Amino acid sequence: MSRKRTSLDALLQTEAPPPRPAAPETPARRRPSVRQQTVYLPIPVYEQLRRLAFEERVKMHSLLMEGLDRVFRDRGLPAIAELRARAEAD
Repeated sequence: MSRKRTSLDALLQTEAPPPRPAAPETPARRRPSVRQQTVYLPIPVYEQLRRLAFEERVKMHSLLMEGLDRVFRDRGLPAIAELRARAEAD
């Protein structure tokens, strides 16, 4: 059985790709102003935090935010709720 050979012209001939359907318009997401911060925790600290979050049925993030709130309060700085209220007022 012989196969038909492809010509060089057929290989070099380019066709325009079929038009893509327009993506449906979605409203822009409004996300509160946040910054991502990486935290490096020693494994035993991470495991304890994870266990505590599981036992209290909360997210680890909530516990970290609670800790930051205490650090701010101990140093006489505004609490997280106050900082958020100021940011929303601006």
